[in-house]
Amino acid sequence: MDAPEELRVAHRAAREAGEIAAERAGEDLRAAADTESKTSANDLVTAVDRACQDRIVEVIEKRHPDDRIVAEENEANEAADEGREWIVDPIDGTSNFSTGFPYFCVSVGFRIDGEARVGVVHSPEPALGRTWYAAAGEGAYRTTDDSLDGELIAVSEHADLEGSTVFGRLSERKRSRRATDAAMALALLENGCKLRRVGASALNLSLVAEGSADGYVVLSSYDWDLAAGELILREAGGEIRIREVPHGSCELVASNGHLQDELEAIVTHAAGRAP
Repeated sequence: MDAPEELRVAHRAAREAGEIAAERAGEDLRAAADTESKTSANDLVTAVDRACQDRIVEVIEKRHPDDRIVAEENEANEAADEGREWIVDPIDGTSNFSTGFPYFCVSVGFRIDGEARVGVVHSPEPALGRTWYAAAGEGAYRTTDDSLDGELIAVSEHADLEGSTVFGRLSERKRSRRATDAAMALALLENGCKLRRVGASALNLSLVAEGSADGYVVLSSYDWDLAAGELILREAGGEIRIREVPHGSCELVASNGHLQDELEAIVTHAAGRAP
């Protein structure tokens, strides 16, 4: 790939933030003095999240000072869907990271007028040690080093819910969401899916993109969780449906394409929404 300049910036920002996260990976940060709860004890922000975000913003602003940056730990964190915007999650999977569970990543997406142009998802060595990236129209790639000379990836060819590996969610933050989450999880299991619940939406989407899993369904997620992974999955040949739901979040159904209709039907029924 002849990497566009924005991809090189996103890649550098994600990797430099990953180096910061790697220094504290494996620690239990839940009781650290500089760790704060947002909506609940299971919704945390650590000093590492803030440091990673600061580094990402610094790298982007150095090259593109006039661009808008939408980041999870900012107060103004809603995309305008116009002009040049960077959508950032400094640590996707903070709940995992804060306990030392090695399943987390840095996510950096770039859009122009709401259209995804670049996505980078970087999971540093203490976690998965892989980076996924894509530029619109150029395919999706994975690498295990610090270059942009990765291998082309593609979604799986598995076409049956039975035996498929599907990421899902059971909310530990919102009691109001648990019944629908549980209904969806039960439906997946009853259809023979191997359900995996590990958090980190950007990482889940990247693993579907590379064919290590077949689908991902979640009833409540946010733009910064999805911006980079969405493009990576589409460029790898997958499909994704994102629909806005109340309280500023969105519902996501993503797959290798072969399972899309069936997964959408399960989510629609579980959530009680119109098709």
